[in-house]
Amino acid sequence: MQNKWRKNGVRARIVTAELVGLLLAIHLIGMERQGATSSVITIDNQAALRAFNLELRKPSHHLAREVLSLATRIQKCRSNDKYLLMLRWTAGHIGIAGNKKADSKAKKAAAGLSSDKELLPPYLRKPLLINPSAVKCKLINKLKNDWKKEWHESARGMNMLKIDSTTPSDRFIKTISNEKLSCEASSRIAQLQLQHVPLNSYLYKFKRTDKDNCLACGTENETIMHYLLHCIHYAFER
Repeated sequence: MQNKWRKNGVRARIVTAELVGLLLAIHLIGMERQGATSSVITIDNQAALRAFNLELRKPSHHLAREVLSLATRIQKCRSNDKYLLMLRWTAGHIGIAGNKKADSKAKKAAAGLSSDKELLPPYLRKPLLINPSAVKCKLINKLKNDWKKEWHESARGMNMLKIDSTTPSDRFIKTISNEKLSCEASSRIAQLQLQHVPLNSYLYKFKRTDKDNCLACGTENETIMHYLLHCIHYAFER
């Protein structure tokens, strides 16, 4: 579920950025009082284009609604009844003149450079509405970073880093966070991954048992590998 929210949050931010760019492009078209009879805007995000085929009733669709509203107002202001505005998908803006220049301007905007508010469309002169998916994504990332920091600073986390410097990896977190697993199963998987599991080879180190032999077959040390792969007593379960 966390991965799903994270992906949705990233996708929502990308679509929002694309729709803001689209709104700016249509605003520039509207400023051309003697514009051409038709205009074409290319965009490389299919999700942003598909938004216009929806009913646009969700709060996250506010930008798409504003794009359609502004385009309609421009069409009414044009004296030519045949005025056409086309949105076209282009993979990576390949072959589009001025694409590199647009990317350069976008990087400057991301660094903090912005146009005067008076030059922007009225809808963009105020803060944008909050996207629920982006909020969830931000919260999940914060919780994940806080948990990683707490884990690294714990005694067990510092000991585990000596064994595996990548802990806690995304693969490990995904394994124990599977919604189909019970809490007990997730706990057992975590114990096996961290090699802190109550098998005799581990308990013997702390004098919790007299022998480190496997009580089921009695032939070898009861290690994790023996327990999972080799013990004949668990052949049926395996």
